[in-house]
Amino acid sequence: MVRRNTRRIGAAARVTAVGLAAVLAAAACSIGNASGGSDDDTLTFVSTGAPFQNYQAEAWQKPFTAETGIKFRNDGPVDEAKMKTMVEAKKVTWDVVDTSAAATEQYCGKYVEKLDFSIVDKSIFPPGTVSECGVPAFFYSTIFMYNKQKYGASPPSKIADFFDVKKYPGKRIVPPEIAVGLLEAALLADGVPQDKLYPLDLDRAFKKLDQIKPVTTFAQTYGQMQQMMVDKQIDMGLMLNARAYQALKAGAPFEPVWDKTIVNWDDLVIPKGSKNKEQAMKFIASASGEKPSARMSELASVLPIKESIKPNFDQYQQRLNAYAPEHKDSIVRTDAAWWGKNFDMVTKRYTAWLNG
Repeated sequence: MVRRNTRRIGAAARVTAVGLAAVLAAAACSIGNASGGSDDDTLTFVSTGAPFQNYQAEAWQKPFTAETGIKFRNDGPVDEAKMKTMVEAKKVTWDVVDTSAAATEQYCGKYVEKLDFSIVDKSIFPPGTVSECGVPAFFYSTIFMYNKQKYGASPPSKIADFFDVKKYPGKRIVPPEIAVGLLEAALLADGVPQDKLYPLDLDRAFKKLDQIKPVTTFAQTYGQMQQMMVDKQIDMGLMLNARAYQALKAGAPFEPVWDKTIVNWDDLVIPKGSKNKEQAMKFIASASGEKPSARMSELASVLPIKESIKPNFDQYQQRLNAYAPEHKDSIVRTDAAWWGKNFDMVTKRYTAWLNG
């Protein structure tokens, strides 16, 4: 089963001064109070909990309620096993779920509904990111960051440098989840062309990872990655942009390398058997609008659903903006369909490699 990936984003975000508690009240939201099921004028939305879900309430739910009168119950965290049990028992109380794109691929048609693309405009999303059952909620990037105090006038400049421990000695850190770009980074560093990445050559990828294993911390949490940046306990890392943002704000002396930037995304999906399927479709369409997407990006330090949307990013967010004209050629989007089919197998092999 594909694990949840959004926790890394939700845990990275801080409650801002916009008064999100008041926003939740205005949107008629109550986290974790979804046991009563769905009503015609209420949708149950499932995500990772506060503060990230609060941002989703402000950016997506509040304008939809203002337009339609439909209110929201908020439940969480996301649990695909629970969703499967609901569907199999025909007792579905969830209406819209924020889940990984790989999980969407895995559950499409069986546990999540196929979308009505006469309601949801799939043409607005980047090619290769739309499933029959889900569309991107937001994108996030895995960025190669280095400590500029460590490398001075000869800093790393390409993804291969992350794996070159002779030219660039120092301590590395990588994310706690395998599906956010580590294998892709290894293969790109080893010379695999971007358009030839998939199916991933696992033997080649793990051979490349062998080169950095002795000097790498394989993080247990994203919070650990952020703190080690701030404390300068590492010299370089493959950092998720929301965590890198928090570290930069806290004064971490790190800079990004804009060679290859791995971009993933979460989907919005509708559990099969939702009692409010049509209204859920309309909500997904609304959340995909330019203003809601931009607002979500500003609040949570994620990337909007398409490159043409221009959020009002602060200086730190802009430094990490993979969609900026000078950086967008570095983008390498993952293959959610491949990961949906291979996640369990890859995770088993990765665990064995870590313990070997």
